[in-house]
Amino acid sequence: MKYTIKAGVLYKNESQFALARIESALLGPQRKILSIAGELLLTADTRYLDESKASSGDVRNREYLVIDNENQLVGSARPGYADGNDPDVTGWPICRMPRVDHANIVVNGEEYLLTMHNCQNYSLLNTHNSEVLRIMHKGIAGGWIVEDICGFVPEIICGIFIFCRYIEQENEFLIV
Repeated sequence: MKYTIKAGVLYKNESQFALARIESALLGPQRKILSIAGELLLTADTRYLDESKASSGDVRNREYLVIDNENQLVGSARPGYADGNDPDVTGWPICRMPRVDHANIVVNGEEYLLTMHNCQNYSLLNTHNSEVLRIMHKGIAGGWIVEDICGFVPEIICGIFIFCRYIEQENEFLIV
């Protein structure tokens, strides 16, 4: 199934039929996934696994979460460093943060690997190394194309898209 995400709204097959929308909080990483009628479906956020290490800057201490209305965990992701960027192996870079390019995801009990190929292309692989979701930026036209092979529900697609954006934010230049 093909979808388009434009201005935070998930559309079916580049049509005008909207399925879900993403709203950002004024401050912080929290995002709300809403039905088109405005009903809250899921909430995406980040957290530190160990609050005492929150200032370390190590993404391995971070977890991305998607929670439903009843505060039940629907999905989670643990980001990881790109090959050759692991600070335990290469040390911490002087002028930048180590690059993050993937996250291990669990959605509804199923494990996946979300990979950022570049800031405009992402893929989601299942445990058999088969691609089940692809997210690609549309370039100058704006928006994103989502190709779903697995049959995820629209709110889960939005959650995975938010995880992609979280990975991208891990690589943004830190301004102090």
